[in-house]
Amino acid sequence: MNNFWSILMVSSLAGLEILSATKAQAASFEIDPAYTFLRTYADTTDYNGVKTIAGDVKAISLSDNGLQSGDFIHLSTSGEFNFSVWNPGNMSDMIGVFSASDKLVDASASAEKRVVDAIGLNSKDSNKYGYTDKTWTSRTLFDSNYYSDSTFDSAKNAYMCSGMSLSDPSRTCGQKTLFDGIFGIFSDITLQIPTNAKFLFLAVNDNFYSDNTEKMLLNISKTETINTQVAIPEANTILGIGATIALALRMKRKKQIAE
Repeated sequence: MNNFWSILMVSSLAGLEILSATKAQAASFEIDPAYTFLRTYADTTDYNGVKTIAGDVKAISLSDNGLQSGDFIHLSTSGEFNFSVWNPGNMSDMIGVFSASDKLVDASASAEKRVVDAIGLNSKDSNKYGYTDKTWTSRTLFDSNYYSDSTFDSAKNAYMCSGMSLSDPSRTCGQKTLFDGIFGIFSDITLQIPTNAKFLFLAVNDNFYSDNTEKMLLNISKTETINTQVAIPEANTILGIGATIALALRMKRKKQIAE
């Protein structure tokens, strides 16, 4: 009889949606620190007979990875990149920007905003992760124009910023490479994919890319969601459950009388 009651309980709850869980999806991407979506100028490095030119990142398709606007995702980095072949040092900070398309303006163009269809984060996420002039390095290392704090580099046919710290947003040397929508990634963050976003551009956080080496990994996972909604069963379902319980009680009573 105990088995009967167990079966009864299971069948009685068949019409109720008790718990719904969405399993987290994950994908990993190798990040080349010599590639970027920011504007660069004369970003070329000659080191030990090897010439490296800053490259263009390729946009990551959200739909190809089971993601869409409105999803909450977790971004986490692993590894570090060397930010200079001349003066080695390691960093792991990254930057990203969502976009409605995978279009990236050529690096040789004068456009500051290379990701032409960039989409900013919602206000809550932007306040936490937004890339601003005050908190991030915001200018390029080289410039085609002369400024009082720059010196001409004949090898690159450009003026090299000097004097003030490259991370000081108040310096005049160098042209801005930032644009609205860029966000920072420190180790790991969780944010919501903005409306109309279909692609994601990723790069390491730097202001000169061709002298970077090594690789980094960035993991993207859709955060697990739990839905505890209880569905209201239809009238026929309620009647069926009631009839089943009534029949069970009658059978139990008959058994008791027989014994």
